[in-house]
Amino acid sequence: MPALSFFSLLFLKIFFFEMGMAKNSTSIIPVKVGVVLDFDNDLDGKIGLSCINMSLSDFYDTHGDYKTRLVLITRDSKNDVAAAAAAVRLKPSSR
Repeated sequence: MPALSFFSLLFLKIFFFEMGMAKNSTSIIPVKVGVVLDFDNDLDGKIGLSCINMSLSDFYDTHGDYKTRLVLITRDSKNDVAAAAAAVRLKPSSR
């Protein structure tokens, strides 16, 4: 649970930082966020990802003026959370 709290706080910090930068911009700013779920564990991972996507959709439907958009980069933990967390890497931006 401490790792989950750490990642949640880190996510919120990055999200609000990006929102602050977007105030003077009229274009959409993508914010990449890594999501590690266990897709092999029955339906838990798939249901979790579905819930995250629905939450984002609902949020942006009610907050259409926000210029940042979260882009989820999903990885399968393959039932080994520690190895998955250590191996998570986002591909470099193509900019």
